[in-house]
Amino acid sequence: MMAWLRRAAFTLALVYGGAVGLVWANQTQLLHRGWQGPTAQMVADVPGLAEVQLPADPTPLRAWYREAEPWAPTLIFFHGNAGFQWRKLDAFAARGYGFLVTSYRGYAAGAGTPSEAGMMEDARAALAFAQAQGIAPEDTVLYGESLGTGVAARMAMEDGAWRTLVLDAPYTSIEDRASEVYFWLPVSLLIRDRFDTAAFIDQVETPLLILHGTEDDVIPIDHGRALLDLATEPKQGIWIEGGNHYLLPEVVAGALEGFLAAMDE
Repeated sequence: MMAWLRRAAFTLALVYGGAVGLVWANQTQLLHRGWQGPTAQMVADVPGLAEVQLPADPTPLRAWYREAEPWAPTLIFFHGNAGFQWRKLDAFAARGYGFLVTSYRGYAAGAGTPSEAGMMEDARAALAFAQAQGIAPEDTVLYGESLGTGVAARMAMEDGAWRTLVLDAPYTSIEDRASEVYFWLPVSLLIRDRFDTAAFIDQVETPLLILHGTEDDVIPIDHGRALLDLATEPKQGIWIEGGNHYLLPEVVAGALEGFLAAMDE
């Protein structure tokens, strides 16, 4: 019996160790599902939108830019790990907003491998592009979706009095969310890219709007609520009853429109 138990324990240890090693080796693929970018028709369907290139290292990044109407802000979108929720653009375009949808290295058929540090550099390239277009920080909304919320929040710490920071379905940190999903793994020892928004959100001075669906099973709403509690004023959390991880475009655009109007009062 003891010999059998020892063999069983040894086998379980091998299986567990193999699982740990497999997750560690493939964490980039697990975190970044990838996105090939929009089709030409998807771009053509959005009024005023055109593909541009952002100068970046190691290679230029694909991005899509629409100039704002004179009265409207420009939104810089930082997308999630499976790409950008393209259907939002019609609702924002209808309000006269400009926007820059930027990709990251390794996304949208681009070269390189995504990483936290690399994505921050890519985001800085987007901010530099907006500045080169003459878009002032006070006319700029930093908008992060899902994984991109960690990027947008970090960009709000860069120089600039940004008009608003929008976090759409955010997480407190990738480590926190991974620990919930892979509760049987020593996540804190394995993870490379932490995107720890909770660690610095109280230092963000930009007005903050958090949007989160109550039925989001990709990133539970508890993450959004926790970030709102940590953040400083001015801030607002809008919890979309019954909403999942992909909020309706009109709901999102209307929420931002109302928040901007309130900030202007």
